[in-house]
Amino acid sequence: MIYIVGLGAGDESQLTLGVVAKLKSGLPLFLRTKEHPMINFLEENGIEYRAFDDIYIKHDTFEAVYEEIIEIVKEEAKKGDIIYATPGHPCVAEYAVKRLLAEAEAVVLGGQSFLDPMFAALAIDPIEGLQVMDALDFDYEAIAPKQHLIVPQVFDQITASNLKIDLMEVYDDEYEVCIVRAAGSNIAELKWVKLYELDHNFKLDNLTTIYVPPLKG
Repeated sequence: MIYIVGLGAGDESQLTLGVVAKLKSGLPLFLRTKEHPMINFLEENGIEYRAFDDIYIKHDTFEAVYEEIIEIVKEEAKKGDIIYATPGHPCVAEYAVKRLLAEAEAVVLGGQSFLDPMFAALAIDPIEGLQVMDALDFDYEAIAPKQHLIVPQVFDQITASNLKIDLMEVYDDEYEVCIVRAAGSNIAELKWVKLYELDHNFKLDNLTTIYVPPLKG
């Protein structure tokens, strides 16, 4: 059995008791990435893990990265029960999880998605209209510009540059957008920039999401 666990958007205070107990169960633990605030909790509690960050370096595309992760997790699960942990909620913007649920004996145990902390950090109400579009599968033609737009998985400068070009098809070059990093954690950062600056020298990593406010009028 593969127990798929979401590590939430911040520290262990966001996790259910059940998820914490599973992490402490002694089962082999595999992390999509160790770039997450929960790493401190795992290490302070002596919880051993294998992170897949090295796989990101090996491949030129995220598709290849996820394929290798999926195969490793499936092979490890043949030896016995394991835990596969992702940032946020496993069912939000996690391609590998979709595949594992379809192809292996797996169950999702939960986790808080990045969306709730984003709403709080930006003081926005999704009832006003909200779109969430993956940066790795972005389609500017599908944008509803009068709605809030949240774009997760802006891992690096190349992804940010491609996203900027797409957004410029809809918004003015000087339209203000927000780079949100680690929302909901004690290292959260919000930086408002002009759209044309989006791929400039800002820290972008696994915890980065871009917010585009709705057009007025």
